[in-house]
Amino acid sequence: MGNRTIVKAYINKYKYCALGVIVALNCAIVSIFRLEGITFGLVVLAFFCTLQFLTKNEEQNPPIEEKPDIVSESLLHEIMNVVPEVVYVSMFNGSVKYISNGIEKFIGYKPDEIYRTRNFLFHQVHPDDKEKVSKQIHLLQKGSEATVEYRLLKKDGTYVWVSDYLNTMKNEWGNITHYHGILINIDERKTHDKNLQMLNTRIHQLNDMVNHHAVRDSLTNVYNKRYSLVILQNEFNRARAQNKPLSCLLMDIDHLEYINTRYGYFLGNRILTDIAKCLQKNLSSSDVVSRFGDDEFLILLPEVTKEELDSMSVSLVKEIEKCPIKDEEKNITISFTVTVGMSTITPKTKSITDLIEQASNALYTAKRTKKSA
Repeated sequence: MGNRTIVKAYINKYKYCALGVIVALNCAIVSIFRLEGITFGLVVLAFFCTLQFLTKNEEQNPPIEEKPDIVSESLLHEIMNVVPEVVYVSMFNGSVKYISNGIEKFIGYKPDEIYRTRNFLFHQVHPDDKEKVSKQIHLLQKGSEATVEYRLLKKDGTYVWVSDYLNTMKNEWGNITHYHGILINIDERKTHDKNLQMLNTRIHQLNDMVNHHAVRDSLTNVYNKRYSLVILQNEFNRARAQNKPLSCLLMDIDHLEYINTRYGYFLGNRILTDIAKCLQKNLSSSDVVSRFGDDEFLILLPEVTKEELDSMSVSLVKEIEKCPIKDEEKNITISFTVTVGMSTITPKTKSITDLIEQASNALYTAKRTKKSA
């Protein structure tokens, strides 16, 4: 039994040699191509032994397949830990599967602290930014990629601005299972943008201030003389082109210089500001009030006829003169009066200068009449 097993093992190992022996024994009794059978059998045996030798070498030396270089997972993690960006992999349920060590520099939490709590990163998102972050993560499940900027709460209670590049990860069947993000600290850029925005706001404020002082009287806040002339010229041109009426009132505060001398410029200025407020309160939005001199106001009244101007003038004077100025400190009340000169555009009025001179002459006549009365 043992000899049979040995023979069987030999045949399995040297099958070509065994086959050569069998063929050689069969050839030993015949003559082929004029060769003795034994000679031909030896030739056949030599052939099969050679074939066995070649086959054995091929089995012992299989062809070496070229394998691609593979970066180990640990080496890949080491690389991610030294780059300034933070790389992370997360499930859609908020469970973070991997995050690089750089996250500690960003928000002060170590990776192990983040792994322990589901939705840890999302909980750190600023309340005002959570909606847009949640929306982008939802869109990822449809296969899109996105970049979203938001604020993350740091361990010390402050926030840091980050830019998060989001992309999906698929399994071998092409199904989206995870997503990965690359966080970049953009705090400096946001600070720079905020400072630039504040600077632009300040520039706009200064421009508005300059424009305001260019057209407004600094004391009464109504239009100044220079800008009122620009408006008057535009209204004059419109009235001429559309054949519509245009009227003016030139109002002077009586004895303002005496009031300033006796009671002080503070009360004199109070009179000017109160008159300006009273005029704006009792005129329509299309009418224009301006301070035309130290103690004068010019009121432009577009589309107001001469007949309407008379009643309007009387009404304005009554409203102004019924509001005396009170000085609580000195316990005094100052009453004052005003005088007005009126003018209305006529076919003979060639320019705004004519219109203003007409009002100025009417004012001079009215003041002279008051003195003589």
